[in-house]
Amino acid sequence: MPKPVTSKYQKFSSVIDTNKHAAKLKEIEERHAEELDMFFGYEEEGEEECSEFENVESEFSLSEGDPALQIGRIDLSFPETREEFQDSPQCYPPSYYTLSPKERLLLLYAENFRKQFVLNYPRRRALVLALPNECKVQKFVCTTIRPTAFAYPELISSVEEISKFVADFVQYEPMDDETNLPTRLISPDTLLRKRRGNSYEMATLLASMLIGAGHPAMVVSGVARQETVHNDQRNVPYPYPIVTEDDVEQEEAKEEKPAKYKLRALPDLESHLEEEMAEIHRRRAEEHSRIENELLRKQMAELELLAVDRYHYRRSHAWVAVINNAPWSIKPKITYTDVNGDVVEAPPTAIFIEPSTGFMCESGCKQYILIDSVWNQYNYYVNKQTYQRVSELRWDLREIADWGHMLPGEPPEMRTYKVSSDENIADGDTDINEEKHLDAICSWVNRLHIGYADYEHRFPKSEKKVQYYGAIHERFSPYSQRDGKVMQLTLFNDKMCTDPKVRYEYYKNRFDLMEQLVYTYENDHYEERFAKGRTDSLKSIEYFSDSSLPRKLKFISSSRLDTLETIDLTPGLIILNYTGQGDRCCYREYLYKPNGVVLKKVVEKFHRAEKDDIVANDIASRTFLFQQNKIIIKFHYTFGALTATTVEFTKPPKPDYGTELVYDEKLTKIYRANPLDPIRTNLELYKLLLEQLQSEDRIKKTFIAVQDDISNIFDQRNREKTDPKLKFSLFDPLRNGAARALRMQQFKEEQEKKRELASKPADFLAPYLVPFKDQDELTQEQSVAAYNACLNDLKSLFVTLLNNLQRQYEDLTSEAKSLNRFLNKFENQFDNFDYNRLVQQAKDLELRKRMVQQRLTLTHQESQKKYEWVKASLQKDPRLNLKMEEEKESDE
Repeated sequence: MPKPVTSKYQKFSSVIDTNKHAAKLKEIEERHAEELDMFFGYEEEGEEECSEFENVESEFSLSEGDPALQIGRIDLSFPETREEFQDSPQCYPPSYYTLSPKERLLLLYAENFRKQFVLNYPRRRALVLALPNECKVQKFVCTTIRPTAFAYPELISSVEEISKFVADFVQYEPMDDETNLPTRLISPDTLLRKRRGNSYEMATLLASMLIGAGHPAMVVSGVARQETVHNDQRNVPYPYPIVTEDDVEQEEAKEEKPAKYKLRALPDLESHLEEEMAEIHRRRAEEHSRIENELLRKQMAELELLAVDRYHYRRSHAWVAVINNAPWSIKPKITYTDVNGDVVEAPPTAIFIEPSTGFMCESGCKQYILIDSVWNQYNYYVNKQTYQRVSELRWDLREIADWGHMLPGEPPEMRTYKVSSDENIADGDTDINEEKHLDAICSWVNRLHIGYADYEHRFPKSEKKVQYYGAIHERFSPYSQRDGKVMQLTLFNDKMCTDPKVRYEYYKNRFDLMEQLVYTYENDHYEERFAKGRTDSLKSIEYFSDSSLPRKLKFISSSRLDTLETIDLTPGLIILNYTGQGDRCCYREYLYKPNGVVLKKVVEKFHRAEKDDIVANDIASRTFLFQQNKIIIKFHYTFGALTATTVEFTKPPKPDYGTELVYDEKLTKIYRANPLDPIRTNLELYKLLLEQLQSEDRIKKTFIAVQDDISNIFDQRNREKTDPKLKFSLFDPLRNGAARALRMQQFKEEQEKKRELASKPADFLAPYLVPFKDQDELTQEQSVAAYNACLNDLKSLFVTLLNNLQRQYEDLTSEAKSLNRFLNKFENQFDNFDYNRLVQQAKDLELRKRMVQQRLTLTHQESQKKYEWVKASLQKDPRLNLKMEEEKESDE
């Protein structure tokens, strides 16, 4: 395999001049002297916040000879803990408690880098370069990152899901001494098993998972605010959207097609001077308000730079930064077109991720104050920029004026080559293996692993509770709660979370398909929501603790035969709404006596008929008054009418058995909205009355069925709430033990059959006994037929195989003779290369011909032996009746 070659560094030759760089060295010394009098991130301008920061930093002065020089020191005696952890119960691999030669060299470089940094920047905070791991051995922080990709869909590429998983899976523990460097940095593998860690350990785990998923992530070490360090979310509003029914049922607004022809609008002749003046005053007020808000924002931004307490600039914290457009990133680069029309890459930018919460924010978020250093699995970078806010940082790590590199030239994508005008460059590339710089070793950490059970029960102790500003968010692992609850969100009227307002409960894996329960504390109102798939097509139920108050049921009308959509229940009143019924009924109201269940009144409403439908009676509403013994019909408005036509029937007495109903014209009242409408005849009115009487009987039966349906729904819900049952997938390996045991038993039986068949000799006679499987014993003729058929098929198989080998041998012989004749005839017309190639081809043909000849001979010998063995086995097979045949052969 050829060695990788890079063109970043090229060979050049020059004459060494001892005084050539004197001016440059003097400039460097002057710059270092100036940096001794500057603070990290602030200029000496006499500002109040800077003076306070100066007092804080003076406690950490790391000047030469100061005991603080020992902060972050790396022990160059390289102590190992082989004796303590070699046979420990944790079974750590040797890389955890030993140091390889290259690791020792890296630690030497890191200690030298730290000392130079302390001497050059005595007022800066100490660097986090090497920390003791779980085996009490100092390891370089870059080698602690273990990039790993997981097979779970949520952890493959989504930055948000990976961040949320780490925040949920590991319980955050603030450091005991938050003003000093961390005292440990355990490996991500141990953290996944321990599931408790500080910010540096969680950031290392999160960076390992993000890098494994292909994201350019880096661990950031710096200073954060007190709320961030303590993971205090009580002043943070609830960050996630609340899923409501309106969000789930967002119906796309139907776009009205513009009319092809429309009239031109009339000219506006009214004066709009007052409206225009009011608009001008409104804009001025908005501009004035915007200027005031901008001034207030600037004042607040200045106040944010002031130290809240004496530990404001001293709380160490670690988080993760994802560098967009990073040179080593495999993601597509973001480009833009400059003023010259050239397409160039956008400068790198950063997105911060807080490992304790999983929240993502821009680099200008105010929860982070200072950044000391960043690192990934390749290199360690120290921030050298002067800034007041983190948002002012430049994230191009290739700029050595902004970022100090501990390992120069790593990774290769970060290398830049700048040539002075007096340097001569020779053409050529430099082999990477010949470069004389140190690179980071592979991680000493084991490959990260998360089991399926741990992944599903992602919360420590199967639950997690977070208090936000005016809200408490609780989450539970699946199947950890008896009722299938997976999340609960409680909103409060106050920020201290003492006066509850609304509670949202979310469920999964329930047989009753309930997904959400919303409870309002003010009026004791409940709302249960269900997923699709219930037998009763129930969508939601709204009710109060007091059963005498109204209740409401919603259904999925498309999955019901009666297209019922809602049911409103009030004592003594039932209201039903339909969509898409064949009789165009959209509303039905039952008024009854609550105690006696006696109907008093029924009101029905209908949609207007389509233009293409020919309907004689386009009824708009129909009212049945059972106590008054009346039926009132109201028709839809006709063209040009200001009121609706109505017909009122007073039901005649019931006729005797076998006689028809007698129509009395006096019992009918008619109001015609349009005098030009045709007058209905008595026959038409009589037929209309008969139709309404039939509908009345049908409505009475429907009322009884509706009551039964409603009572069945509430009884079923009471049983489901009293004894909730959970369901799981057939392929769930954690819960479906019976199915898994059955599959394992079937697998074992299949493997046993395969081993049994492999141990037994081949049964050549079995295919020929299939036609006689129903017979207990074969006759002599059947036995002879099966015997001869088996031997003939075996003989035909051998003959075919031998013929194919013979044909291959003849083809190779003919090809070899033709090639030899060609070489003998045109021997002097080839160059050496072509002649040698043809000679080699002739040798290959001879070799293949000998191989086929040898195989032909061996196959002929083996076929005779196998034929005789099969023939003898068939003659001795008890399944064949060949006794007479054997006697004849013996007599002969």
